[in-house]
Amino acid sequence: MIKLFRRIRQNLVNENRALKYLLYAIGEIVLVVIGILIALSINNNNEDKKARKQEVNYLNNLQTDVTLELMNNDSLINYRDMTAKAAVQLLDWKKLETGSDILNLELTINQVFQRNAFIPTNNTYKELISSGNLNFITNDSIKNYLLELDKIYVLVENMEQHMYREYEEFLYNTAVKNAEIINLFDYQKIAESQDLVFKEPSQIPHQKLIPQYKGLLSNKTFTNGLRLSVMNNVSLKFVHQNMIGHLEKLSHLIETDLKQETNND
Repeated sequence: MIKLFRRIRQNLVNENRALKYLLYAIGEIVLVVIGILIALSINNNNEDKKARKQEVNYLNNLQTDVTLELMNNDSLINYRDMTAKAAVQLLDWKKLETGSDILNLELTINQVFQRNAFIPTNNTYKELISSGNLNFITNDSIKNYLLELDKIYVLVENMEQHMYREYEEFLYNTAVKNAEIINLFDYQKIAESQDLVFKEPSQIPHQKLIPQYKGLLSNKTFTNGLRLSVMNNVSLKFVHQNMIGHLEKLSHLIETDLKQETNND
């Protein structure tokens, strides 16, 4: 084809047909430009397909994260609810007469004292941010929901840090200073078996422990800590409930976007 163009061009020059040669040269340039534009269009189309394939991969991974995050929030809502109720029980604890009562009391205290911090399931989002690939997500609504979700994560972390500072000051320190705590375990058997072993109620020295625990349960610093525990856990429960609503909307947006990809195929 190139040889043909050259032959035609040479014949026109030899025949001294300047105008025709000029028109031919312009036509040849136009054909070259059209060829370049077609090549660029094909290349851009291939790049767009590659980018969309990467986006779909990210969306599928995000959907997996969201599904796990919904389960995570359900678990934490249940935990926060149980912890708030346990703190209320301690504020109104009545029966404290036997070793079984001490055991039940310490189990309830353990429910309040244990830390079950929220760990976000956001590996895909972190990868998008750290790699600078957030722009692969072309759906602005999905992108905005991801950014808002990250703000909720920060809120939960700040609330938990605030709550556990109060736990340290009002609950942990006060309990350690005013009572012989954690009597429900048989530490000798635990050391031997490397497993948790509970004492029998008859093994708990309740006559010595009851006055200590009565004093702890009437200690103003401790009871204020329990009230703060109720408020903090209930507040965190509501935040996790709101997060579930946010996650469900995000899941719907991702699902809709992925369905469009399926329909296009």
